[in-house]
Amino acid sequence: MSKRNKWLILFVFVVAAAIVVFGGIKDDSKSTSKPQQERQILSGVYKENDDDAKRNDGTVQPDYIQFTKDGKVLIAQPETGDEDSGYYGDAYRGTWKSLGDNKFKLKIHDVYDKDYYTLELKKDGNNFTMKSTNDKAKYVWYEDDYSKIDMTASDFMDMFNKAKDSDQQGIQENGYADPDNDSSSNATSTSNHSDSDSSSTSADPDEIGKAVYARVFPSEQVDSVEQDGDSYYVSNEYHSADSTVEFQINGDKVTYWTQADGDTTADGKNNAHTVSIKDLLGN
Repeated sequence: MSKRNKWLILFVFVVAAAIVVFGGIKDDSKSTSKPQQERQILSGVYKENDDDAKRNDGTVQPDYIQFTKDGKVLIAQPETGDEDSGYYGDAYRGTWKSLGDNKFKLKIHDVYDKDYYTLELKKDGNNFTMKSTNDKAKYVWYEDDYSKIDMTASDFMDMFNKAKDSDQQGIQENGYADPDNDSSSNATSTSNHSDSDSSSTSADPDEIGKAVYARVFPSEQVDSVEQDGDSYYVSNEYHSADSTVEFQINGDKVTYWTQADGDTTADGKNNAHTVSIKDLLGN
């Protein structure tokens, strides 16, 4: 066999090997590629099933949960009964995120408290089951079933605001709720529930907000006091940046911020003012 034929055979062998190698790589990439999973979302209003919403005396007091597509959660539990009987309402706010496979995680807290529930739910069509919290959790949430209902956002917000007002009345009368798994360690670590200073536990954010606003804008009427994380925001009917005052309740003191004439302070806020709750409310 001539040298030419030998080189031809070698060339054909190399080409064949390359086809096998690169062809295998191409096929392997196809086999491992997966379609992108569609983002799962929660939206609309869900109502707790009546069987799960019964109290020990048989009173039905369901939760209503509103999810928005931007990851926000509001929960309203309307009050029941009248002034002489029944139960106060509750109001919660927080966030949700998707865990995939129609599972979601919620982080919520009472609007007047900073202690969070971390919850998981499993969605099935227009229904979902909220799983119980761990038995060792400070605040326990028991497993409940919810179904989607037809309710407008404005109707829900009306319900939520009434539940929030009722929640505040309940705190004023009974104080903050104690942890389900109360212990000496939990009691000392809970900022709002077990504070040795009674003025901090009985502090009414609405009352404080109105007093703060009266200092900053003596001639203006307060329209709302809203909580966002560690801060509260009090404003008049216009709810503009210029008409809103931020404040925080820290034990028996309140710090609030007002618009500065010049640059903001080093921490990015405006002028800070700290006053005792006693002095603020004139007690």
